[in-house]
Amino acid sequence: MKREKILELRAGFETAFVDGVYASNLAYKPQFVSNNHKEGKKVLSSIEDELLACDQFQISVAFITMGGITPLLQTLKELEKRGIQGEILTTNYLNFSEPRALEKLNTLSNITLKMYDVEAADEGFHTKGYIFKNEEIYRIIIGSSNITSAALTSNREWNTKVVSTEQGEVAQNIVAEFKELWNSRHALIFDDFYESYKEKYKIIKRQREIAKQEEIPSIDKYRLQPNAMQVGFIGNLRKIIEAGEERALLISATGERDIFMTDARNLGNIRVSAA
Repeated sequence: MKREKILELRAGFETAFVDGVYASNLAYKPQFVSNNHKEGKKVLSSIEDELLACDQFQISVAFITMGGITPLLQTLKELEKRGIQGEILTTNYLNFSEPRALEKLNTLSNITLKMYDVEAADEGFHTKGYIFKNEEIYRIIIGSSNITSAALTSNREWNTKVVSTEQGEVAQNIVAEFKELWNSRHALIFDDFYESYKEKYKIIKRQREIAKQEEIPSIDKYRLQPNAMQVGFIGNLRKIIEAGEERALLISATGERDIFMTDARNLGNIRVSAA
């Protein structure tokens, strides 16, 4: 690597982690990446900039929606024309990723899409990482942003952009982790996961819609209330306690006992037993 780039990286490190007033090249400086409408900042803009500057990219996110990829499509199509290859790994975690968004990504000839099956792997998957490589330099945005519209443009999201050489330890660890997940037997290619995932997504989406329409049940609606015979028993039991007794015998029909037992125990010093 040219000495000039190493000096740029060191200067960027100095500004980011030692002294914020130290002058350095923005392209080589680690950064905090977030959405801030007051300052006109969006995670989306940082990702677009890095996509247009890279010669290959890898993305690992738990969730992908149509709202998330739509603003990126023009950039991704530009990369397709230029032959810039990319790998995107997502997951069936919570069955949240939208099938039509996955199908759209799969139409791009320069992108290979895989889905990590958390059910088969029996482990969670909640990564949010964007890896961009340009020659021997890695720029990696890693933090909280999935590929959804809100995560890339408006939500409070915290991400860090790391700038490193190929030999940098942090970059090597992140890339190694991605490759491990990408090459796992649980990472399924599009044709192996899409149809079954799409059907499951439809079912769960319908269930969510039904759940939203239902009223939240009132706890009082389901609170047990004693019937006339039980009210009489409770009243007599209170009289026995007030008289200083500690034992009482109840004989009741099947199905009546549970509410008696509950009320009796709530009365304090009475001893209650059940066959």
